[in-house]
Amino acid sequence: MKTVFIVNSLVTRHRAADRSRLEDYARRSQGLACDIWMTESCGQATHLASEAIKSGYEMVVAVGGDGTVNEVLNGFFEKGVALSQDVTFGIVPLGSGCDFARSLGIPRKTDDAIMTLESSRVRRIDVGRVEFLNFRRERESRFFANIADVGAGGLVTQRAGRAPRILGRRPNYMWGILSAVLSYKARPVSVSIDGGEPSRLAVRNLIVANGRYFGRGFLPAPHARIDDGLFDIVNIGDFSTIESVWHLPKLRKGTHLGLEKVSCFRGKKVEANTDEEVLLEIDGELVGTIPATFEIVPEAVNIKM
Repeated sequence: MKTVFIVNSLVTRHRAADRSRLEDYARRSQGLACDIWMTESCGQATHLASEAIKSGYEMVVAVGGDGTVNEVLNGFFEKGVALSQDVTFGIVPLGSGCDFARSLGIPRKTDDAIMTLESSRVRRIDVGRVEFLNFRRERESRFFANIADVGAGGLVTQRAGRAPRILGRRPNYMWGILSAVLSYKARPVSVSIDGGEPSRLAVRNLIVANGRYFGRGFLPAPHARIDDGLFDIVNIGDFSTIESVWHLPKLRKGTHLGLEKVSCFRGKKVEANTDEEVLLEIDGELVGTIPATFEIVPEAVNIKM
C-alpha cells in the first residue's frame, strides 16, 4: 500500500527515537512505497494530505497529536467533498494530547501504533463538520474527528497556550484547566438539535462529541460511538466554582452524566447561538467563536485501527 507519513516536526524534534522508528518502518516496507513528509508550519499538514491523495497515495498517516490529526483529516476534503472514498487514514499518536487515538483504541507506544498500520482492519467512521466565526469574524467551515467544545474548553486551550513554556505541555494544560475552572462563568446559549425548537441553556461546556475523550484523558461523552451517524451532545451547565472543582474528577472518569446540571442529547445537527462572545475549540485547537452549526458526516473516512 503506497503510504505517506505526515509528521508534525515540532513534536518529533525532541523525540529522535520515535522518528527513527518511522524511518525504520519506511525502509523495511518490502516492495511498498512509503514516504515521510515533515511539516514546517501550522496548517501545512492539510495541504500535504491533500497533495498525497491527489498523487495516488493509498494511506495517509498523521504523526502527532489531535491538532495534527485534525489538519490531516481536513486534507481529505476539498470544498466540503471527499477527495477519495478509497484512501485510508492512519494515526501514530505522538504529543501530549492524543484523545482521538485513545477513542479509537490506537496504542500510545509508537512501535505498537505502527503495527496497527500493518493490520487488515479498516473501519469506516463518521466525522463532524462545523461552520463558525473565526477570529477575523469571517464564516469558516472545518471538519473534526473527535470533539468540538463551546465555552470553557476554548479558554482552557487559550490559557494553556499562554502559560510559561518552561513548564512543559502537560503542566501547561493542567494550568489551563484549573484557571478556567476557577474563572469561567456559564454563558446563555441558544441550542437547537436536528432543527427542533431552540432551548436556552446555561453553558459552561457544550460538548459536541464524535469521539469519547478530550482534554488529555477526560471522558465527557462515555457513550459516544464513531460510526453511529450521531453526535453525543453533553451540556455542562451553571456550576459554581466550588461545584466545578468538586466534580472535575467525575468528568475525568465519565461519571458526570447523572449530575443535576448536566444534560445529554443525541443528534445529527446542532446549532449554537448567543449574543456574547463564546469560544469554540475543535480537536484541541482554539479556532473562533459561535454562532456555529455542527453536522455529522456519516461513514466519511476509512481508518486503520
